[in-house]
Amino acid sequence: MSDATAKAIRSPSYPSMSLRDALHAIGKIESVYRSIPIDRETAAKLIGYSSLSGPAAKALAALAAYGLFDRAGKGEARVTPRAIAILHAGNEDERRMHLLEAASEPPLFSELRDRFSGIAIPPESGVITYLNRQGFNPNAVRPAANAFLETMRFVEELKANESHGSKVTDDIESSGSKAASNEATFGGAVIGDLVQWESQGVLQFPKPLRVRFVSDDGEWIVVEGSQTGVPMSEVIVESKTPIQRTAPTFHFSQEEESLGPAQGEVEWIRSRLGGDTNVRLLVKGDMGPKEIGKLIRLLEAQKLVLEED
Repeated sequence: MSDATAKAIRSPSYPSMSLRDALHAIGKIESVYRSIPIDRETAAKLIGYSSLSGPAAKALAALAAYGLFDRAGKGEARVTPRAIAILHAGNEDERRMHLLEAASEPPLFSELRDRFSGIAIPPESGVITYLNRQGFNPNAVRPAANAFLETMRFVEELKANESHGSKVTDDIESSGSKAASNEATFGGAVIGDLVQWESQGVLQFPKPLRVRFVSDDGEWIVVEGSQTGVPMSEVIVESKTPIQRTAPTFHFSQEEESLGPAQGEVEWIRSRLGGDTNVRLLVKGDMGPKEIGKLIRLLEAQKLVLEED
């Protein structure tokens, strides 16, 4: 491959979002997991994606590009000290210092700032022209330019508010550091409430579940689809029942009760196959294409055995 060809497909990494948007996203993760390591797919769901898709991976990479999110083992990452310092800064000077550091972290942004030295916010046409002349991937030119220019506008807002009361971080606090002054309240759940279970700083339910039983002493609850008691002291009420507080009825067959998911399991599939035949698939751990393929082969082998019988 010639130098000209290599230059024509140049595609250095760049954040897929501006620093302002990245702060909103990291705030959502930090408000739930603080700095505890978190599975990347769970992080993607917290910032609005249904799975760890291509766009979700790019969004998490953008958080890392600003130094707000970092690897913490295989398939896991954690909120960085820089992000914590921004979301829970002791004063505005400290917050501003870490924000400016984050804005200068992506290598491409540093390159562009050097190229347009002396211009606070370069013209969009100038940035796009420069990236095109450098052989930047055409599909990435405009997204990269937009992320850079939005971040530079954010930086200018920070500098403009340096000598007087800053309002530029109010929206950041609403998604992240607001949690410091509005911590989750535990306990107080009643039958019908939608609740989440937090144990040792980690949420245990994939989504909030409804309370169907509260013990007489008020120390334990049971949620729909489960027989396992959950300590009331670890329960966060996500949504109070808006109607009367009479106990709702949740009907479960004896078979369904015995097949309730154990802790850490997720009901992946439930289907009626006809007549009195139902199937439920409970999964613990990852369930990807490789695992599905093994399951299909296992079922095909069982089918052959039954056909021979």
